[in-house]
Amino acid sequence: MKALPGRLGLALVVALLALLTASPSQASGPTDLLRTVFAEANKILKDPATDDRPQERLAAIRSLFSRVFDFRGAAERSLGRQWQARSLAEQSEFTRVFADFVQRGFVYWIASVAEIDLSGAGVTVQYLGESMQRDGVLVQTAILGRGGRLILLDHDMVFRDRRWMVRDVTIDGLSLVGSYRAQFEHVIRVSSYRELVERMRARATESPRPQPASAVEATPSLLVPKGAHIEGR
Repeated sequence: MKALPGRLGLALVVALLALLTASPSQASGPTDLLRTVFAEANKILKDPATDDRPQERLAAIRSLFSRVFDFRGAAERSLGRQWQARSLAEQSEFTRVFADFVQRGFVYWIASVAEIDLSGAGVTVQYLGESMQRDGVLVQTAILGRGGRLILLDHDMVFRDRRWMVRDVTIDGLSLVGSYRAQFEHVIRVSSYRELVERMRARATESPRPQPASAVEATPSLLVPKGAHIEGR
């Protein structure tokens, strides 16, 4: 895969780190963890020494990301009723493909919409609040997007295995997991489960291309054609 342009490659660091967490000893709660992570992300973003190594940075960050995002839980919720119909081997395969698909789709989407000030603050983040949920915490944030608009990102986090994990992100009111579930159900209904896996696998390996803000989708990684009727959306 060709190296990504420096600005886009650096933006990937911020996008992935936005979902990462530090060890519990580094901060007292999920909001503090995200503050720490964004601060570190902006240090990396503005470090000129890493400008020519976007793929190296991406590989390292993806390794961290895989340890803190609850991919299996999110994969199960995204697949809905189909999850129980799958064998253990199929569930494991789907989780691996889903992880690659989510990282690629969500991360490159954030990289395309965020306003990045390399000479100043990097990515501007606002922390809007933290609220308890039935079995986790919702951390509400907003990032400054291109053109000056605020993009709302709500992080659904759960404390598991002695660390905070991200299990869903809601973008301007639309759940990432919910959006994927509607798309997955549509693909399975009109085609098959195997076709869904192959589409996800192909999408996860695509090389991103920088786009103008006006051309970027409102949410990441569409698997179905624009204009297709998807129940539940």
